[in-house]
This record gives sequence, C-alpha cells and structure tokens, in this order.
Amino acid sequence: MSLFDEFPLSDLDRKAREVFGENVVIKALAQNTAFHRLPRYVSEYLIAKYVHPESWREDLAKVQAKIKDLLPETDRRELLKERLLRTGEAVLIDPVEARIDLKNGQRWAKVEALGDDKVRVAPALLEQNPGLLLGGLWGTAKVRYAPEADAEHPNELVSFTPFQVGPPDLAAFRAGRARFTTDEWIDLMLQSAGYAPRSFPNKRHRLLLLARLTPLVQPNLNLIELGPRQTGKTFLLRNVSPRVFTVSGGRTTPANLFVNLATRAVGILGTRKVVVFDEIAHTTFGDTDATLSTLKDFMESGQFSRGARSFATDASLVYTGNLDVQDDQPDARYRHLFEPLPDELIDTAFLDRLHGYLPGWEIPKITPDALANGVGFITDYFGEVLARLREDDFQGETHGLAFAAGMTRRDQVAVERITSGLVKLIYPDGRMTEEERKELVTLACELRQRVHNQLAEMAPGEFKPRFIGLQGMTEHAAKDLRAPGRDILPQEDPLNREAVVGAVTGLGVVTRDGAIVGGDLILIQVSAFAGKNAQLNVTGLHGQVLKDSVQTAYNIVRSRFRDFGINDKLLRERVVAVHLMRIAEPKDGPSAGLAFVVGIVSALTGRPIKPACAMTGEVSLFGEVTGVGGLPFKIKAAVRAGRKLVLVPAENAREVSQVPDEVLSQVEVVAVRTIEEALQRVLENPPTPSEEGRNE
Repeated sequence: MSLFDEFPLSDLDRKAREVFGENVVIKALAQNTAFHRLPRYVSEYLIAKYVHPESWREDLAKVQAKIKDLLPETDRRELLKERLLRTGEAVLIDPVEARIDLKNGQRWAKVEALGDDKVRVAPALLEQNPGLLLGGLWGTAKVRYAPEADAEHPNELVSFTPFQVGPPDLAAFRAGRARFTTDEWIDLMLQSAGYAPRSFPNKRHRLLLLARLTPLVQPNLNLIELGPRQTGKTFLLRNVSPRVFTVSGGRTTPANLFVNLATRAVGILGTRKVVVFDEIAHTTFGDTDATLSTLKDFMESGQFSRGARSFATDASLVYTGNLDVQDDQPDARYRHLFEPLPDELIDTAFLDRLHGYLPGWEIPKITPDALANGVGFITDYFGEVLARLREDDFQGETHGLAFAAGMTRRDQVAVERITSGLVKLIYPDGRMTEEERKELVTLACELRQRVHNQLAEMAPGEFKPRFIGLQGMTEHAAKDLRAPGRDILPQEDPLNREAVVGAVTGLGVVTRDGAIVGGDLILIQVSAFAGKNAQLNVTGLHGQVLKDSVQTAYNIVRSRFRDFGINDKLLRERVVAVHLMRIAEPKDGPSAGLAFVVGIVSALTGRPIKPACAMTGEVSLFGEVTGVGGLPFKIKAAVRAGRKLVLVPAENAREVSQVPDEVLSQVEVVAVRTIEEALQRVLENPPTPSEEGRNE
C-alpha cells in the first residue's frame, strides 16, 4: 500500500505539495510514538528527508530504529558515557549548543546527553554549522574522548550533522501564498502548526490559534494567555522552532534571563527569539525587584542592562498559565483576569507593558482528532520562515486608520505590533482587502482592550475606562472583557448585605455565534436629581435593544406613576439617570426591563431595594412581566454572585426545574406576573426622617 493510499490527500494537500514540494510533509507520520521524545521540527525533518512515498513503511522503520539506537533515554545516559570511555567515541542524536569563551580563548559545546557543557569544538565545525551559536541545533553528533589533549575537558565534538533546514527562500514562500485563497492559507498554516482545521470550524478560533504564533514573527511582542488546561497554550511555540525557549515554572534569575555576571554569558533573552514563561503561577523570580525592574524595562524598550553591560534584543515574551472556567467563561470568583499570576507580577506598570491578552478559555481542548494529519509545512522549515519574517514590518498597516479618541501611544503600539504579526502569518505578501485588514486590526484592538480593562479594575484611579478600537466601532467580538459578576467576590459585594436605593441586579446571558453559552449580571444604578425638565439619561456602554428596553421602562413608570406611589410633581422635576456598571462591552437582548423599572421606581420613591436579590424579565406597557430566554443560565449566574432571591417571569416558571438541585438549594426563586408583584417583593419602605438623621 502506498503512502497516499494510507493517508489520502485532500485538494488542499495536493495543492500544497504542488506549490511547495519538498517543504511540506504529511503530518500524521510524525505522530508515531517513536518520535515523541523529539521536538516536532526534528521528527518532521527526518521524515521529509528519509521517508519516501514508495517505500514509506521501510523508511519509517529505519528512522525509528536509528532514533532508538542513538537517542539515549535519560536513565541510560551513564551507559553512553561508559561506551565513550571504553571505545573512545560515541555517536548520538542530541541538541547541541555552542558558545565562545573570550576570556580563555575557548569554544565550548554543550551536549545534553553527556551532561557536559564544556565539550571542545573546532572552529571549522562552527563555521559549517553557525546555528550551533544561535541557540543550538538538533542533529547527529560524534563525540571523541581524548583526555591526552585536555585532561580537565576530555570530550571533543568532532563531527555534527544537523537535522534542520538552511535559510528558507522567503520570495518563493510569498509567491506561493498567492496560489491560495485566504481560507485555504489559514487551513495550511494551522496544519503546519499541528492542528486539524476541521476541528476548528469557527473562524474566531482559527484566528486565535494563529495569534499564538505572532510572537515568533513579530519582534518585541509581549502576550499573555490564561485558560483551561489541555488547550495547547505552549504546544505550538515549544514545538515549532528551536528559537523558542520555555521556562516551565520553577525559579528564574537575572543570570539565566539576562547576563550571568560571573561567566559573562548572555541569558536566554539574548539568545532566543521567543521566551515562554509556562505555568506562570508557579514561577518564582530570584532577586525579585531587580528581575522585574529589568523585565519591565525590556518589555518597554527591547533593551536590558546588567552590571556595566547593556544589550538590545528583539525577543518576544509570552506568559501562559491556567485559569478556571465556568460556562466557557473565566470563573466568577476572579476579581480581574490577571488574578492567577504570582503576586509579584500583579503590578500595573508591568502588566501595562503586555500588548495583548489571548482568551485561552475560548480555545477548545486539544484532542487526538484536533491534531493535524494532512499536509503542512515541515515544522523546521515553517519555524525558520516565521523567524525570518521578523525582518518584515507591517506595523504601517494601521496607518491611515482613525483610532478611537483617548487611546494612548502604548495602546497604539500594541495594536500595531499584533496587527503586523497577524498580517505576516496570513498575508505574508502584503496583499489583502480593506475588510481583511480591518478584521485583523479589530482582533488586535480586542486583545489590547482586555489588558486595559483588567488594569482599570485593579487601579481605577490610574486607568480610566476607554475604548480601544477604530472610530465608528462600538464593541469587540469577545464577551469576557469585563463581565460583571466576576468583579467582586460574593462575600465582598455590598449588594448582598445592604439595601440600596436605585441599585438593582438584572440578569442577562452570554452568547457566542448566536447560541447562549452562559449567564451574566447586569448591574444597574439609577438616580433621580433635580432638573429643568424630566428626562432620561443612559450611561455605560450598551446595545440598541438594551437602550430601547431602558426607554420602555421609563415610559411605563411615567404612564403608571400613581400605581407605583410616585409623586406627580417629583416626576415632572427629576432627571432619571440610568448607569450600567462594569460593562466593558455592550449588553444587548431584551431581558432587563423589569430591573430597569424597579431601579427607576426605587430612585423616584426613595425606597431601597432589598439586599441579595436579582431579577430577569421584560415588561409590557400594561404592567405585565413577560418571558425571557436562558433562565437556567441566569439563575446560575445569580447564585455565583451570592444573590439569594431571584424574580423570574411566571411564564418561565417551568424552566426552573432545569436548574440543578444544588444550585436551587442556595436561592429562592419567585415567579411574578406583574410589576406590582415584583415591587412589593423587593422594595423596602423608605427610611423615616429620624432614621435618615441617624444614618447621616
């Protein structure tokens, strides 16, 4: 059976082979267990070089046997040393990295399998393989044991055959892009990165996956991604290029990050293109103040100093970690979305230097079906192309676009860099429509908006709410930018303890692609103050349907004020201000009319709203409370926020049975048919003059 009988090619696979020839490979072959100890860029190089379609089974078996023989298991490395001592020579598959010791005039190679970072290496070998000095290479290394030449450092690297491609032809890569539609190219990029495009039919998911690669193509780009486990947050960068270094939790110091003052060796920020801080919640920083101060300087300027030495590098930084999720959104207990970080990183000056926050909770978990098995670029070639694309500059793609008022220069730089990275990945030839360009700019704005919104929650005195986007835009696609109900822990929320005039909790839903995926709170503040004419003011970001719902509620109150106990003169002389609190993106959908009526009546009568209550329901001009959607999600959201009483429309009462018993046991759900029933249930009597005096 031929290779293509075993792995049938799609139209895209055939086109990729036709256009890019030997630079692509069938990804499924690299999933063989024999390759699991190798980075994907190494295993795919071996497959592309040694496995041929007509004899693929035999060739694959030979490669597997070679790996088994020459790639020593960790527990067998002493046997390797014994062979070296006994025979004077050993051949092995290993990553090898070289460095120059100017002080002593020596060239050293680090061979992982031997645990030796001072293996002598000849100048000619470094000239043949300059990649050994640029972060290291995987390959077949021959090491000779020669204590007679240097008793203190007896091992010598005498030959090295790299498993990595040379400099790619970027002109051919860009020319090949023109042969594909945008959707085809995105699919090819995903397959090259190791993902099966069919497992990610949603375009937003595809763009977010590609956004993970932007630090490799864009210099000095700083991203953070927090999300559930098993979504592949580090899978991509770790496997796509040897120019990426992963710090997996543990302790990091100024010596390994920047410069080792004792050895004068430059740290990983000076030798890698991307540094990934994985499991960031479990990362500790030696000499914390000095490390974070230097990191902040580097994230802003691309430069760092240590001792008397200063360096400028283009390394990008990526911080990844776990974040608990509920209903496909960050758990309600988080007060802001940086909370999982270690305490020393919860520093607004540090966090403001992050260009974007990727919503890891939106990306599906990586299952076996999500792994690529079609044709994609050989990972080594792919990673090298991406690293070379750093030399291109598409930051000018935002020029000529009018940004929203109030954006800082730091906001604009963040949007420019993320946009540039996305353009390099999807339109490396620079050819795109205006609509395609704005799509990428909009995503870049959203990623920066998510950073700013968390800062505004953490330090509202310093970071004022502002919209990051293009003029004419009013919202971003994400619904998590600052979701109420996640801002305050239930025990800390004053609305769960105090009766407050005009402060009411409405309930809404979170939707994605037209489907309800969760519940949310709509926190509303209403006040009534003297003015020349009665009028309604609505503040806070909101959608048109929600705005219409507020207006309808106000009209109902004006037409039925006597039924609600509102003084005629007061109604004529009061401006009613309705403010939607802690809503970074517009809330839309008809479900909060009852809450608006209750809030307006409370403000105009001075009657406080009872603590720990929430409500959902629309209202008619005749005072009826009408049904809404997503009731189970809304009740769950209310319980997560610590509310103990939830009013729901009577016509939705049957849906209450869909809520789990463990949730219902924490709340009283009351069905109401009219506005009067709701007001009677949740409004307290106004305080007496003597009580007001005591409160003052």
